[in-house]
Amino acid sequence: MPGRTINGLAAESSRKRPRRADEEEVVDVQQARSTLRTEPRKRVRISDVEDIKTEERSLRESTPPDDNANEDEAPPTPDSPPKTQYELLRDNNFEHLRHEAADDQRFTQRLRFRPSLLGENAIADNGIIESVTCVNFMCHVRLHCELGPLLNFIVGENGSGKSAILTAITLCLGGKASSTNRGGSLKSFVKEGCDRAVLIVKIKNQGQDAYRPEIYGESVIVERHFSKTGTSGFKVKTALGQVYSVKKQEVDELVEYYALQVDNPLNVLSQDNARQFLNSSTKVQKYKFFIEGVQLQQLDNDYRLISESLEQMVAKIPDQEERVKHAKAALERAQRMMDVLEGNRQVRTKLRTLRWQLAWCQVVQEEEDLGRRERDLAEAEIRLTEAQQEVEAKDQALEVAGDKVERAEAILRTVKEEEGDIKHRVETAGDLYRGLKKGIEELHVAEREAHQTLKSTTEAVKVVEQKIVAEQERLAALNGEAHTIELRKIEEGENDVKRLQTEIQENKDSEPQLINKADDSKKAVEKINGEIQRKRDEINSVEARIKRLEEDRGSLYGAYEAQVPNLLKMIANENNFESKPIGPLGTHVQLLKTEWSSVLEPTFGISLNGFIVTSKRDERLLHGMMNRLNIRKCPIFICSPNPLDTSGKEPDSEYDTILRVLKIDNRMVRDQLIMNHMIEQVVLIPDRRRAEQVMFDGAPPRNVKACLAFHERKRGEGHRLAMNNGNISTSPIKPNPNLEPRMKTDSDSQIALLKDSLQQIVAEYRELDAEKRRLQRESQRCQTALTQMKNDRGKLEQEMRKAYGALDRIKDGLDQFETDDGRLEGLKTHLEELKGELNHHGMQYGVLSAQKQDKNAEVEEALGKFKEEKLQMKDFEQRLTKAESKLKQARDLRHLCLIEKNDIISRKADYAEQRQKAEAKRAKQEEGLRTMTRNAETVSQERIYIPEGETHESISKQYTTLRARLKKVDDERGMDDKAVNNHFAEAKRIYNTVVDDLQSITRVNDRLRYTLTLRLEKWRKFQRYISSQSRANFIYLLSERGFRGKLLLDHETKSLDLQVEPDRTEKRAAGRSTKTLSGGEKSFSSICLLLAIWEAMGSPLRCLDEFDVFMDNVNRAISTNMLITAARRSVNRQYIFITPNAIEGRSTLDKDVKIIRLTDPRQRTLADH
Repeated sequence: MPGRTINGLAAESSRKRPRRADEEEVVDVQQARSTLRTEPRKRVRISDVEDIKTEERSLRESTPPDDNANEDEAPPTPDSPPKTQYELLRDNNFEHLRHEAADDQRFTQRLRFRPSLLGENAIADNGIIESVTCVNFMCHVRLHCELGPLLNFIVGENGSGKSAILTAITLCLGGKASSTNRGGSLKSFVKEGCDRAVLIVKIKNQGQDAYRPEIYGESVIVERHFSKTGTSGFKVKTALGQVYSVKKQEVDELVEYYALQVDNPLNVLSQDNARQFLNSSTKVQKYKFFIEGVQLQQLDNDYRLISESLEQMVAKIPDQEERVKHAKAALERAQRMMDVLEGNRQVRTKLRTLRWQLAWCQVVQEEEDLGRRERDLAEAEIRLTEAQQEVEAKDQALEVAGDKVERAEAILRTVKEEEGDIKHRVETAGDLYRGLKKGIEELHVAEREAHQTLKSTTEAVKVVEQKIVAEQERLAALNGEAHTIELRKIEEGENDVKRLQTEIQENKDSEPQLINKADDSKKAVEKINGEIQRKRDEINSVEARIKRLEEDRGSLYGAYEAQVPNLLKMIANENNFESKPIGPLGTHVQLLKTEWSSVLEPTFGISLNGFIVTSKRDERLLHGMMNRLNIRKCPIFICSPNPLDTSGKEPDSEYDTILRVLKIDNRMVRDQLIMNHMIEQVVLIPDRRRAEQVMFDGAPPRNVKACLAFHERKRGEGHRLAMNNGNISTSPIKPNPNLEPRMKTDSDSQIALLKDSLQQIVAEYRELDAEKRRLQRESQRCQTALTQMKNDRGKLEQEMRKAYGALDRIKDGLDQFETDDGRLEGLKTHLEELKGELNHHGMQYGVLSAQKQDKNAEVEEALGKFKEEKLQMKDFEQRLTKAESKLKQARDLRHLCLIEKNDIISRKADYAEQRQKAEAKRAKQEEGLRTMTRNAETVSQERIYIPEGETHESISKQYTTLRARLKKVDDERGMDDKAVNNHFAEAKRIYNTVVDDLQSITRVNDRLRYTLTLRLEKWRKFQRYISSQSRANFIYLLSERGFRGKLLLDHETKSLDLQVEPDRTEKRAAGRSTKTLSGGEKSFSSICLLLAIWEAMGSPLRCLDEFDVFMDNVNRAISTNMLITAARRSVNRQYIFITPNAIEGRSTLDKDVKIIRLTDPRQRTLADH
């Protein structure tokens, strides 16, 4: 950005000058002078007092007297303190100010040739204020003011916030509260009744020399907030309102970049400063305002600090020269000692060579040891590689053996599935044969009975025929009616006997069916009693499990043997394990889906009780611990520490596998379950029909060995479905009621699942109990009916016996009749009956014979089938024995492969341990070799040849002999070689250091002195030209109204005064003092002075508060036009003028002048209400 002064001398200084932080602010800003005054000041050199008095006397004689000068503004008296060396150098007897007339003439000509037409003023692209916002500030709740880019007149009544705008600009841009003359600290500016206040200033940031435009954009928003408690902070925002920084340093850099100079008393002229400067200031005060306004004072302070630092550094040079002298003497003494040391160079060279050989001899020995370590490691690598190959071969063999086991199990399950059918066929054939055999035996008995009956009937027929013949012969003479009556009684008795026989036979025929029914009912009751007992046991088991789960809530080892916790304590306390055993496996397995617990627990079996070790040695140690604690149900597995890779071996993600429903927290536990149970390839499908469709409808899914499904009726049971080589196998899975769940699950969910299962089992138990009662009632009815049948048959048999007795009595009585009429007929009838019976029995005998022949054929056929089924049963038993034998052989083979694999894994672990030890030894040897090499390199960078046959001992002996010889010389000298070298090196280092320090101090002093001289020369030129410009501008501005006068600027006496002659007719060359002017003339003169100084300032912002308070209307109008005209001459400057009066001279107002009228506070209050 271009400089803000006429000659550009003050721009760089004003931008780079660090600000001092306010005393009351919380923001920590480093003081600019803190680093330059850390050391106490030396007394500065004073010039000769008499010379100073002579110079001052000559200056006073050459200066025209001022009759109106005040006593306090008189030049320094001879009693004033003499000037310092810096002031003498700075002022240079004020030679640069000896040409005031020529300088004033040059600047007056420049003003004279300045064009009268000003043209349009240019708006600055950056560095001007666009708006000011105050919140809870002073007496204002919210005050917002949009400023124009060039000239701004802020007009308003008292209390409307005019001065608050300037105060807000000063404070928001980092100015001190005390510089505003409105308050001693920030908290005094917070509005009464409020806790916090906020000030926001928006600065234009456009053009080529904008401040960090890539961050802030076209505007920079500075926000300062402070509170009643004294806290304060800044926020620097971008044009979009985003906070970029909260550090005051960023605000200081922004202000310095644009040279806003808010602490400059003439740049932002507050009410009090304006009143003091324009009306009541003395010469000294005006001079102070002048040098502070044009930055002369700031530059002088900075250069004074440079001079003081230079004086301090110059004072250090004699001491440093003395240190150089002492260091040089010490170096010369050390050099003489080094010359003496070089006298024994040949011996020392030999000693040095021996020392190098000693160092590198150890390296050679370490290299030989390293070669042996590398050979040992190579052998261990070979053994480990061979073991790894054996493990891989055993893995393949184990996989083949596992496949054989699966095939054997599938064959055995297939054979066992035929057992029920074969047994059923054998039993059916046997029952059929025995039934037919029993039937033919009954036919044989019936045939014999029929043959005997036929024979007896034939004989009876012969006997009756003989009786008829005899009776016919006897009845020739006898005849009577009583015989006929008795014959009818006999017929009736025989009819009763036949009826009773029929009823008895019917009773007997229905008895077997009823007996069978009663037996079936009894058997059904006995069977259902067994089922009820099993259900009752199952209920008791589930209730016991629920109780144990509720009691053992949080117990991790409740499902294992009682000594397992003690075993774990022994394992934890045992330090002889190569790797701590892992187990029980169930404690590392968490079941995510608890409904599968009853199926997976028996599937895993005793494996979940087991422990995993990594070597045979650890297995033996753990087995001994288990024997001591009498633990028998915890198997030990030897597992390789190398992880199994199951990628590409698992089924599709749509199927749940055993592995996927388990959360296993140990990799070796997971690998062991994969090897033993193939948990990554056994899928879980709850529905059996769906499982059969997946496994048996076509080929099984990819990477699926088996499938587990729930039983369709029996809760807690399941099925295992598999297909091996085209053979379908289904085997039941029944839970062990004595086996507690060992896999970790959510106790609450498991208890809830068991309670649901208990409810279902209780419901099934109640159904069985109801069925049992129904069967018992049925059996009771059968027993009652059977008893009633036996009672009825007894009664019928008793009646039949009575009927037989009555019939016999009637027949016996019939023999007593002597009549022959009925007896012959009876004999004939009896004969007919006998013949009928004979015919019946003959036919019956023939039918029975034919049935016997047919039954014999059926029996022979049933016997042949029965024998055939028995042969099939025998063949089945042979196949079953063979399948079991093959399964046992396959399992033995797999077990043998597993043992061999574990043994190889154990040996591999031993080899790995040997390799690890070999690597550790080699690494240790390499580290030792590197250490030896580094140590040797510290002795000699190049490797030294070791003569053949030389050893460390022989070289050490030679070295000791030479060392003793040199030590004798050193003792005589009082210092060894190393000490001499170190002493020389240290002396040389000290000498070089002090010489470098002296040269550095001298060089810095020369550069600093040159820089200070150059800067003071430029400062004097700046003081000369800025003074001439101010005087010429002041004269020019007075002439705008027709006044005459001049600006008396005396840098020697540090005073500034005005001489003004407002009367054109007055011929006096010298003007009048400002004390003799009227109020308006005095204010106008002060305005001219201010504008003259402003022309010499470089800040883009000029603020003036209440400049026309003591002016009449004429002077106010003239001053206003003058301010506008002067502002228009200043390109890229922004002016803010504050006045409580109306703006006069409206003819000079244009678009570059913005009048901001603030609302009357009383009207604002009414408007707010």
